[in-house]
Amino acid sequence: MSLNKTVIFFVLILFFGIKVSSQNPTTTSSYTPVPVFSDQELEARIKNLSSLAVTPHLDRVVKSYIKTYSVLKRDRTERMLGKAVLYFPIFEKYLLENNMPADIKYLSVVESALNPEAISRVGAGGLWQFMPGTGKEYGLKINSKIDERRDPHKSTKAAIKYLKRLYDKYQNWELALAAYNSGPGRVNRAIRRGKSKNFWKIKKYLPRETRNYVPAFVAANYIVNNYHLHYLSPQYPELDMQLTDYTRVYRSISFREISEITGTPIFIIQSLNPSFKQGIIPSSRNGYYLTLPKRNMPAFLRAFPSPDSRNNGVNGGRLEYFKSLYYVQPGDNIDKLAKLFNCHRRHIMAWNNLPQPYLTRGQELVIYQISNSVSVHVEKLPPISQKLEKTQLKEETILSASPKKEKVILPQKKEILTPENKQPVAPKPSFKYHYIRRNESILDIIEQYDGVSIQDILELNHIKGNNLPSVGTRLKIIEN
Repeated sequence: MSLNKTVIFFVLILFFGIKVSSQNPTTTSSYTPVPVFSDQELEARIKNLSSLAVTPHLDRVVKSYIKTYSVLKRDRTERMLGKAVLYFPIFEKYLLENNMPADIKYLSVVESALNPEAISRVGAGGLWQFMPGTGKEYGLKINSKIDERRDPHKSTKAAIKYLKRLYDKYQNWELALAAYNSGPGRVNRAIRRGKSKNFWKIKKYLPRETRNYVPAFVAANYIVNNYHLHYLSPQYPELDMQLTDYTRVYRSISFREISEITGTPIFIIQSLNPSFKQGIIPSSRNGYYLTLPKRNMPAFLRAFPSPDSRNNGVNGGRLEYFKSLYYVQPGDNIDKLAKLFNCHRRHIMAWNNLPQPYLTRGQELVIYQISNSVSVHVEKLPPISQKLEKTQLKEETILSASPKKEKVILPQKKEILTPENKQPVAPKPSFKYHYIRRNESILDIIEQYDGVSIQDILELNHIKGNNLPSVGTRLKIIEN
């Protein structure tokens, strides 16, 4: 046997026989493993967090919050992660418009776990947990019929206005966040006592809840960006709650009427419009915004045309969803594709189970669209299903008039359409991705994918010798 063959033989033995090294996981049930990570592993990930608002910092309090998210309250964390697809696009839009750090959005995770109907024991409410007095001070209407602390758009604008005022005062986001929680007076006293404007140096002079507030923010940032390493699975809401549109309503109308006109279930109308406390939109000279599934908005506008609606030119009633298949091309990135498909990067990440917004050439992406805005080859979907992955799909090609399209033939007789300014490309192989779990060997992995060999994994992922990949490593797997 030659030396090279001997080396390959022992490499194969190593991969067949040795599982990925790590600490033993704990379990919350007989089915769900909960990994346990060392302080060194957590600290390395914390340091890699992208944050312009708060300096990533691992201490005992941050670790305790990470444990709460990843072990003690996993179900709540998975619901929160799913709601991010609804609210993060809204938060990021207004933060960008106000030239504020995008990671300020994690404040709402700390405050309400992204629950617009959350009420604290002292009466703070909504996504950003405004007290009634503070909410009214920043322009939010709160009465027996409406509570705009629950309105994702209006409450976010009010929170940004308040946070900007606090940042202008302290010129430090960590202190601004602390003041958002406890009020400027307590932060001012802590600064005087500690003789510093460094949050980590003066936090011992703050109330207990406030001194833990910034560490909770760091932990929220961590879990949103590393949930997959803790085997957490976001519980995403119905597609009707993800792809939405809005219009201004001036007359009084009940959710029941809206449901009858549009065919939208009342619970979805309630979820999309949580600020209306009695299931009725009151009449108003200025109007209130009504949010509905985008596919159902034309039916509403036919019944109640709005003078300032962007959708009054839409004909027809209830529209349909289409599932588009797109292969990532050279030069693509997730924000570019989100613009192309008129959605948000969070949508693409949710629809394709992507924990991070990174794409690979040749990767197949699933995109959901409304029938009047389809821009790629599609497979028709029946009306909204909570389990879209189990829906029987009927192939149908939809060509929209603008922009013009040209076909590009892809592997396995699948097609996409690209704008005519794109050049046809040669078919590319498609890949799946596998995140290594604890106690999982390469042999365990290849048994999950038909036609994949150990050699395929070694070559695709540039694994040589005994350099075993660690837990959480993303392996590229070719689709056969």
